[in-house]
Amino acid sequence: MTKGADRPFGVTAILTTHAPRKELGIVLDALERLPVDEVIVVENGRNPELAGREESLRVIRPERNLGIMARNLGAQEARSELLVMLDDDSYPLPGAIETLVDAFRADPRLAVAGGLVRDVDLDSGTEKEQGTDTFDYWLRGGRSETVPGAGMPAFFFAEGACMVRREAFLGVGGFFGPYFHTCAGLDVSTVLLAHGWDVRYVPEARFVHFKAETGRDKTVMLRFRVRNQLWYFYRHFPVTLAARRMPAYLLFDLLESAKSGALGSWARGVRDAWREREAVRGTRRPLPRSVIRRAELNRGRLHLRLVGDRALRLVRRRSQDRPRKT
Repeated sequence: MTKGADRPFGVTAILTTHAPRKELGIVLDALERLPVDEVIVVENGRNPELAGREESLRVIRPERNLGIMARNLGAQEARSELLVMLDDDSYPLPGAIETLVDAFRADPRLAVAGGLVRDVDLDSGTEKEQGTDTFDYWLRGGRSETVPGAGMPAFFFAEGACMVRREAFLGVGGFFGPYFHTCAGLDVSTVLLAHGWDVRYVPEARFVHFKAETGRDKTVMLRFRVRNQLWYFYRHFPVTLAARRMPAYLLFDLLESAKSGALGSWARGVRDAWREREAVRGTRRPLPRSVIRRAELNRGRLHLRLVGDRALRLVRRRSQDRPRKT
């Protein structure tokens, strides 16, 4: 691995893995050719791709699957100030790390810089997702202008395709553990902004994501998302604003669930938010409207636009599935 003694910041790559995936081997091979000082893998679940590689990286094996908290553990153990957060099926393309390091060098208040994620099919090499299904759509929010090297303000980031400042990240407690999956980037971005840090999207820094299906149940992920969105509003929003936002986002997720044939996941997510409320009790810290406006940007408008889009898709699909009279 390339050493970075002449750089103002060291760089640690942190990956988490929780299931056997051949993609991890591709990611580790890619990192060998990139300017990182160390690689840390937090093994939430056994992955045979690590066999024979432990001399060139650090492997942390917690006693149980920590979910998103595994990234916090990796950050605590890292020797560098800048951390490239990756999944076991994502890696930065050449030039991405240098672009992000430059962004942090230029802005001492930058806490997180997310990169552009290309979801690629491992076998064909073609992009799997387009338009409103991409991180880029959400992070741009209809904006096209970017500051070269500094990107644009963001309200979240892809947890497996970003760079974070260790001091800022650990200073606010890292990712909120009870989420386990999903909404963690949104939540920690809001907390960082409330503490005076900045979060940005730098699309010039490109990442490949194979989006491996092994070990992932989309209905479970949807259930986490519904629960965690409710918790996010509870933790950070004033009562009157949360009361307006919760129904709107529940409607969006209801349409997503209907589109995926997973209405049961939506119902279980709502139920879990209430049944597991002890996990967030005592964490409620309503933020000033000024912070929420910056944290949310145009997220609400994007969801309203997508509610209409998803509803239209659902109606079209139902009409196509309806038997035709002969």
